[in-house]
Amino acid sequence: FVGDLHGLNTLAHQPQKIAAIEGVWETERGAPLLLFALPDEATRRNHFEVGVPKGASLILKHDPEGEIRGLNEFEGRHPPVAPLFWGFRIMVGVGLLMLATSWAGVWALRRTAPHALPRALLWGLVGMTFSGWVATVAGWYVTEIGRQPYLVFGELLTRDLVGPAPAASIAVSLTAYLL
Repeated sequence: FVGDLHGLNTLAHQPQKIAAIEGVWETERGAPLLLFALPDEATRRNHFEVGVPKGASLILKHDPEGEIRGLNEFEGRHPPVAPLFWGFRIMVGVGLLMLATSWAGVWALRRTAPHALPRALLWGLVGMTFSGWVATVAGWYVTEIGRQPYLVFGELLTRDLVGPAPAASIAVSLTAYLL
C-alpha cells in the first residue's frame, strides 16, 4: 500500500524517474511492466524485453490503458536509465525474496519443531542476513540517481552547484572517512 502511494507520488512529481525505472522510451498507453530488459541510452530503446502486457500502466495509473510518459519527452532532463532500471528491480526482487524466505520459515515452523528445521532453510536464512541492507541501498540509489540531473527537482541542476574542490581532494576525504 505504501509502495503504491509512493509510486503514484513519484509519477505525479517526477515522471522521468518513473519512465527510467520502467524503461519506457516513448509515451504510450497500456505500457508493459518490463521484468527484464537491457536499456540502451545510445539508441534510446531496450534490448531483450520480457514484460507483462499493460502491467506498468495498471500499476502506475490503476488503468491497463493508462498513459505513461516516455523518456523521449524529457531528453536531456532525465536520469541515467540503467542504474534506475536495475536498482529498482534489485530492490523489489530482494524484498520479494525476503517475503518468500520468511513465509517458508513460518511454514516449516508450523510443520516441525524448531530444532528439526530443514538444513536448507537454515542456510537460506543465513544467506538472507544482509538482504534488508541490499534492498535499502538499492532503493537509496534509485532515489538519489533518480533525481539527476537536478539537486532540487525542476529548479536547481547538479552542475550549477558543483564546488571548486578537485576530485583528488574529495577522493582522499572520502577514503579517510570510510577508513
